[in-house]
Amino acid sequence: MLRTSLACLVTLAALATGAQEAHAQARRQIFVQNACSRPLRVLLDYTDHKGLHDQGWYYFNPRESSYLRSPAGDKLTQIEDIPLYAYAETTDTGRKLHWQGNGPEMKRDGGIYRSMPLTTKVDGDGDILARITCD
Repeated sequence: MLRTSLACLVTLAALATGAQEAHAQARRQIFVQNACSRPLRVLLDYTDHKGLHDQGWYYFNPRESSYLRSPAGDKLTQIEDIPLYAYAETTDTGRKLHWQGNGPEMKRDGGIYRSMPLTTKVDGDGDILARITCD
């Protein structure tokens, strides 16, 4: 009886540890909202099960939202508990706005862009939601 109880406790502890690890490594699809009244282009630095990647440019019309996709058309995923970084800028003829910070550098089109961590949350569909605002 004692041996059976001990085996059950060990099994329960292993299951609890595995559940915590699975939760910590949850991968979620990335959904971006341009909550700005101006068009944007975005570079993204994201982390999936294969490591850190940068991707872009992604173009968004004012108030447009979209899942981010790889060049092959697959929806990008982000590990939930790791920051999502981006560099963004307006693309219209008005005063240029930039969203940048001290995050990882990304190189594109001969330029070097410093990213910033995005504020994200898990939405009702279980996706990572990142809103870019210009207010």
